Amino acid sequence: MGQPAAPAGAQPTSAPAPAQTVPPPGAAGPTAGTAQILLTPPGTEFRVGGGPYTVPVSIANVSRASSVSVTITFNPAVLRVRSVQEGSFMRSGGTDAAFTQQVDPAAGRIDVAITRVGDTTGASGTGLLAAVLFDAIASGAADLTATATASGPGSTPISIAIPPVAVTVR
Repeated sequence: MGQPAAPAGAQPTSAPAPAQTVPPPGAAGPTAGTAQILLTPPGTEFRVGGGPYTVPVSIANVSRASSVSVTITFNPAVLRVRSVQEGSFMRSGGTDAAFTQQVDPAAGRIDVAITRVGDTTGASGTGLLAAVLFDAIASGAADLTATATASGPGSTPISIAIPPVAVTVR
């Protein structure tokens, strides 16, 4: 037997359309050739006393990066940085890299700079730049925002997009 007939005037049903990612108002989505810095917390909610929480800082879709600087801001009343560790991406191809990090716990700011030493080719593709280990110390909004600059060999600027990350501590 076939399917029952639809009532008169009913529209045929079909599979739901796939969800599309739409950037929030005022946010520009990445364009072809634009690298992305991605902060990827283990979830959108942290629990006081439930951490520590590792937040990887990755780069994607980059071509020939010789240096990358990232500044991450957070709510210092809600989160505390335990450590910042270097990722392996900028050392790809066996190139040495200088990694510096500075945390200002009172301002809620982390500055990370990575430069490939004596580089003439740059690192391309996707990979881990750093990982930040946070402790959740109080309830509240703990949104992570980042700004970044990057350049290739010869100080050629690289365009970077950074999607915002919302985190709540309970």
